[in-house]
Amino acid sequence: MTDTHTFAITPVSSESIGELPGDWTTDDYRKLLELTDYGDASELSDKEVQEMAFMSIADLEKPEAADLLMKYVFPEDALTPGQRQNSSHEMDTERLWEEYPEPVHHRNFFRVGTLLYAAYNGGHPKPDGREVVFTVTAKDEEGAKRLQNPKAALLLRLMAPAMDGHALLHRLYEDELKSGEFAAAKNLLYQIKSEPQGERSFRITVYSTDYWLEDFVPAGPYEVTL
Repeated sequence: MTDTHTFAITPVSSESIGELPGDWTTDDYRKLLELTDYGDASELSDKEVQEMAFMSIADLEKPEAADLLMKYVFPEDALTPGQRQNSSHEMDTERLWEEYPEPVHHRNFFRVGTLLYAAYNGGHPKPDGREVVFTVTAKDEEGAKRLQNPKAALLLRLMAPAMDGHALLHRLYEDELKSGEFAAAKNLLYQIKSEPQGERSFRITVYSTDYWLEDFVPAGPYEVTL
């Protein structure tokens, strides 16, 4: 059994998205209506529930709205009251899904940011989500097993060769991209989907932001050995 595996990557698409699939559901909007004391929403259609949730959020002062959404989205005790208070004021102008000093929180700040932007019809930093799709074919069975439920570190190492050497990913994680532990990888890719496409071949969809994925611009198919 070899320690290295070769993968053939073929780019499919790279598209800008305003929010991640499933981030905000009708159930979420109903819960937000409860939190903003909207009243009885049982007779509202799904579309009306969303519209009323946006209106109820936008009726709040911006820091109050940001604080309410952070309490809803973040796990309890993930942020101290002081961190949440500071962030609730900063979200009006700052892209905390890029700038917050602890990357583990970037994903949830992005989720909060997408709803603030929608509820206030702008007026907050515009979310810059990105969906990247590519196919990967492993040259051996062991490599194919790693693609069935791929870890973020593997996918970033597969994508990195198609990014310019000055890309942020290379500048911040040059050593981790080569080998060894890459604990931060799970904070950089927000969602991962792997779908079998035939023998040892998978269609991979990853979601994150332009901050990490905009530089993924392959000129065409390429191979990576890891």
